[in-house]
Formats: sequence, C-alpha cells, structure tokens
Amino acid sequence: MKKFFTTAFACTLGTLIAGLLLFVLLLIGMTGVIASSVSSGNEVYIPQEKTVLKLDLSGSLQERYVEDPMQSLMGNGATTQGLDQMRKAIKVATENDKVVGIYINARGLSAMPASSEEIRRLLVEFKEKSGKWIYAYADNYTQNDYIIASVADSVIINPIGTVDVHGLGGLQIFFPGLFEKLGIEYQIFRVGTYKSAVEPYMCDKMSDANREQTMAYLNTIWGTFAENVSLSRDFTTEHFNNVANEITSMRPTRDILAYNLADTTMYRPEFNEWLKAKVGVEKDKEVNFATVAQLASVVEKENKSKNTVAVVYAVGDIMETGGEGINSEELVPELTKIRKDENIKAVVLRVNSPGGSAYASEQIWAELEAIQAAGKKVVVSMGDMAASGGYYISCGADYIFAENTTLTGSIGVFGAMPTAEKLMTEKLGLKFDAARTHKYSNAMSGEFIYQKFGEGERLAIQGMIEECYDLFTKRCAEGRGMTQDDIKKIAEGRVWVGKTAAELGLVDSIGSIDDAIAYAAQVSELEDYKVANYPAVKSSFEKLMEQFGSTSRMTVASWILGEDTQLLQALRTIENTDIIQCRMDNITIE
Repeated sequence: MKKFFTTAFACTLGTLIAGLLLFVLLLIGMTGVIASSVSSGNEVYIPQEKTVLKLDLSGSLQERYVEDPMQSLMGNGATTQGLDQMRKAIKVATENDKVVGIYINARGLSAMPASSEEIRRLLVEFKEKSGKWIYAYADNYTQNDYIIASVADSVIINPIGTVDVHGLGGLQIFFPGLFEKLGIEYQIFRVGTYKSAVEPYMCDKMSDANREQTMAYLNTIWGTFAENVSLSRDFTTEHFNNVANEITSMRPTRDILAYNLADTTMYRPEFNEWLKAKVGVEKDKEVNFATVAQLASVVEKENKSKNTVAVVYAVGDIMETGGEGINSEELVPELTKIRKDENIKAVVLRVNSPGGSAYASEQIWAELEAIQAAGKKVVVSMGDMAASGGYYISCGADYIFAENTTLTGSIGVFGAMPTAEKLMTEKLGLKFDAARTHKYSNAMSGEFIYQKFGEGERLAIQGMIEECYDLFTKRCAEGRGMTQDDIKKIAEGRVWVGKTAAELGLVDSIGSIDDAIAYAAQVSELEDYKVANYPAVKSSFEKLMEQFGSTSRMTVASWILGEDTQLLQALRTIENTDIIQCRMDNITIE
C-alpha cells in the first residue's frame, strides 16, 4: 500500500512538474514571439541597388495580413499572406528605381479567383508602367499559380516538372445520408429557387437550378482566365481550352513546352545562375531579394493632409456578435465613429464575405446609410465575394466596384434548424415532456432540437423568411435605382459573377480597391487626401492573448469531454447562429 501511494505521489508530482515546465516554455515562447513581432513591426526596409522582389506564391491568401503568433509559437509550418501587402509591395516595386524586377517563385498559392485576378492585373500594370521584367520559376505549377505566373516575360520550369491546367470545378458535400444514420433532420425554410446554401442539408445532389447557376459562374470565371493567359502567352483561347483537356499535370515536360505553357526548362541551381546574369550580379555574389513583407514596409512620403478616405474592411461571415468575421456589434460602432469624424470625407467599404446573419446585415446597412445621410460618399470594393449578406451591406453604396471573377448577388434568405428527435427518441430511448402556459411557450427555446416544429411554428418561421426577403429586395432596389420587381427577377438567391453582375446593374464597374479609393476621392472633390484603414489590426500581443484564452478553454473542455469536445463546438455554432440567414452556399472552386 505504501508503495502504491509513493508511486501515485511520484506520478502526480511528475505531472505537475511537467505542466509547470510546459507553462514556462510556453511563456518563454510567447515572450520570444512578442519580442520578434515588435521588432519586425518597427523594421523599415530600404531597397538597395539591383533589388528583386521575390513574390512567393505559397500558403493561403487572406484579405489583410495579420500575424498569427500562435502559429509562430507552435511552428506548424503553415503560412498566410495578405493581399494588402502584395498590393503595396508591387506598387513599391513599380515606383522604386532600385527594384529592377520581380521573381515569381511559384510554390502553390491557395486563393479565390478574384484575388488571383487582382494579383495578375497588378503584375501586368507593373510591366506596363515600369518597363521592368518579371521571371517565373517552379518545380511544378499549380493551376492558380500558372494563371498568375503566365504574365511573366519568361516562364521557366524544372526539367521534370509539370503545369496543371484542368479548368474549374465546384465541389459540394451533401449530408442527408449521414444525418439519416445519426437520426438528425434539418428543418428548412427559404425564399429563392437558386438559394442553394441549404441543399447540402436536404438533397443528395445539386438541384437543376443550382447546377445551372454554378456552371454559369464557373464558365465566366474560366473564360476570364483563359482570355488573360492566352493574351500573355500569345495563343488562342481555343488552344488553351484544348490543353485543359489533356491532363497536363501528368504530361512530360516536352509536352508542356510544345503546348507553349512554358518557355524553357532549368534545374533550380541553373535558374539561380541564369537570374544572376539577368540582374547583372557577379557570380560570387548573391541576388539581393526583397520579400513582399519587406517591400510592403517601405515608408511612403508623409501625407499631412487632414482629408481622409477611410477604407473599412468587412471580411468573413456576418454575425451579430463574437467570432472572427464581420461582427456587427463591433463594426457598427466603428462606422459610427467614422461618421462623426470630420476629417473623414469618404468611405470605401472593402467587402469579402459570403454573408451570414440577416439581422446583423441590416444593422450594418443602416449605419452605412447614416454615413451617406451625413454627406459622405460610400463606395464599395468587392473582393473574392460579396454575396447574400455581403451584397446586402453593399447594395446601398453610391458606387460599387467588383472584379470580373467576384462572386456576388445571391439575394435570398433561408433558415435551417436541426432536430435530433429520431436520435434521442428512437436511438437513445429518451422521452420528453413539457409544461407551458401557452401553445408556443417553448417554441423557440431550443425545443426544436428535441422535436420537429408544428404546423403553426413552420408557418410563422416561413413568414419571417419571406418578410426578410421582401426587405432585402427592397434595400437592393432602393440602392441600385431599380424597381423591386426588377430586382426579384435577378434575385431568387442566384449567384452572379462580377462581370455578369455589372451587366445586370448589381455592380457599377469592374475595378480594384485602388480604383474605388480614387473614385471616392474624385466624387468627394478631394485633391489632397490620405488613406486610413479600419478597423485597426490587432497587435501580436492582443492576438496571442485572445488565441491563448480560447485555446485554454478548449483544452480544459477536451480534458473533461475527450472526443465529445467536437460536439460542444458544434452546439456552440448552432447556438450562436441566427435563425434567418442571408448566406451563399459553401462551394469549393478548384
């Protein structure tokens, strides 16, 4: 017995010591990450003679670069890049005489079509405005990388490398078969024939309407890419489309050269020497490469103007509170401050969102209307998507810019609530009973999780959905100067690509965020102005504390619940999701 207690005490003590050591190591790591972040944040890069911007196409692309200290702490190797930093770096490379060219190092960038389109256009403008060169190299080009890299003066590939050109596909997962096995059923309410966000919960394949809209925007996006690549590579779009049917990722390099997808082959050391010669660097010296982050840190000439164009980033899912996306409880007060700031003369709303809460979308729309009522112009710049709720907050703007390949529209409303009645009663043998003073006393208190809605409840919810759709289309009609009937003809939840949306009147012009800023300044009659970004990016310390707190809570939960922690996360998601949603379907384009 004594030995048992000795062993138990030793194990407990060992666990405590290990935990303490882990905490100390985490603390040291956190201190290192914070110190590194602070020092790097204060660094200002000064280009030297014969600097080359090294544009790494790797990792995942996000709208704004936000350092992830937890990622640095854990060292998981994942990388994220900011489109805002790429935009700034290419601008500096264009204007700075010490930057002689751009080297595209293609390594597999994960990005939506509109972001790829913008990067490509920025590179085209770089060549046209500066007269400088762009060279691209890869061991293997992904399709997304190639669409961007094809703009280069020379596209070079490893002698045993490949170029993947396969066209576009949209993949969706359908859950009813799984739900049936689990005893879960979704109760669906919607308005809009094309409002396909709920289909994964009620169908086992795409509806005809969903397939129609998906094929329409995929073909338009691909048509834009095919036209751009063909222009750069000096072949016809017909040739490029034929190549897309050849499974190029499995073709030998000689076929890649025969298709004119690349100019020549080199092993990487050979390419490095070739690039040295092009830059004019001596053989015993190295090329002076600058990263995107370094060129983005170059200080521009100080602008002392009090006139400000506020660029407000609205990125992610729209929700009323919490989460990492567009939180109306935080964004609306930010917009109110902008409205009251006399130095801010115009607002550019940068939207990159599939939508979300109908209630939160209305709150943001209302404050944007108040900004306009205060005499300030509101111009929208659409990124990868500004769909459903993303379009809701955009529709009232004085002017709307989008990329050709932006996904927008999806003007429709739905509600989807799960019920686990069969799981609980038939599979688990649970019984439920309730006491209530009125017929629907427990209707929206979570009772729908245990049993399906009755007829009265279903009619009431469908009425709410239809009322919201009527309001949504009314907002769009007022904002776009169209009748509500005309809006409803192109609504029905249908997703449109930016190029088509411009033809339909949902968008005013095809253009970038820079075009939106210039337009906002022009219509506000600002000859001298500066640009300020909102909301402010959280500091590394704030981000780390936020992540550490969230991680700690989930760690404690996992200790208690084990594998059931995922159920807790799912329940929290359901709990925090508004009943009425203006959201585009989740589809993977690749």
